[in-house]
Amino acid sequence: MKYLIWLVVALAVFVWFHRARKSMLAGAESANASKPRPKSPEPGSMRSVDSDVEPMVQCAHCGIHFPISEAVTHASGAHYCSEEHRRLASF
Repeated sequence: MKYLIWLVVALAVFVWFHRARKSMLAGAESANASKPRPKSPEPGSMRSVDSDVEPMVQCAHCGIHFPISEAVTHASGAHYCSEEHRRLASF
């Protein structure tokens, strides 16, 4: 009798895993189908640069990269992430 109970439990676990796997595969297929696939660029063509893209610069003191619009520029042309780093670098 106890072997019959274990058999029923094992069968229930097997069916549960099988259904879970099937639903995960179906969910992955529907997610892949809903995503638009990017077009591959034609050979020899350059990708267009978005107008929103801003050049990045590196702080001459700490080395962090940040947008050039946030840069504090020294008279020498070096870029810094803050006024304090510009001041520390001039000593």
